[in-house]
Amino acid sequence: MMLTQITEVFESIQGEGANTGTPSIFVRFFGCNLRCQFEGSTCDTPYAVYFKYKDAKEYTIEKLFEEIKKFNSTHIVFTGGEPMLYQNFIGEFMEHINKDNEYTCEIESNGTIPFICKIINRYLTHFNLSVKLKSSNQKNRNFDILRINPEAIRSYPANKSIFKFVITNKNDIKEILKLVKAFDIKDVYLMPQGTTREDIIKNSDEVIALCKLFQFKFSSRLHILLWDRKKGV
Repeated sequence: MMLTQITEVFESIQGEGANTGTPSIFVRFFGCNLRCQFEGSTCDTPYAVYFKYKDAKEYTIEKLFEEIKKFNSTHIVFTGGEPMLYQNFIGEFMEHINKDNEYTCEIESNGTIPFICKIINRYLTHFNLSVKLKSSNQKNRNFDILRINPEAIRSYPANKSIFKFVITNKNDIKEILKLVKAFDIKDVYLMPQGTTREDIIKNSDEVIALCKLFQFKFSSRLHILLWDRKKGV
């Protein structure tokens, strides 16, 4: 029996990336292999990363399915933390619930863990890969050397992967352009850094200007614009 730790399951709309606005069920796993500290703080979901905030519950595939069935949406967003730590669970879960191909899914990942569970491909709309830049300000060097994993990045299918980079400062675009060239990345989104409505509005103009200059796509954080810091929406 497979068990995994999940911090929350809720229904909302996808607020980022290619599926922005899509009614979705969010499954947030506990645990991450990076320690982002944007602007000297923790990541935007510390309760899914740090043990001192830990409020996770153990789920079997069957228990998670019972939770999923409470909602109307048929698109699932696996997020975290880092959901690719649990990719075998995700693959078995999607196969278990998809007897009639009712559900689709996307996975939000930092792109550091190689994609090996090919079962997921049958149900996946895309990977939403947020590869971390230097400005993610990893807690220490041990985490910083993990944030770019060429083997992992190349393991994700190009036709089912978008790359969403968080813009924190003007130097980020130089690093993004190097990554785009090195890995021949085709589908690029730029997103303003921020965990409040005020931050997203304040930082969006600069990011939109970069999108126009380099012909990348813009991703806001719609859930923050709508609900600010509120969880579970």
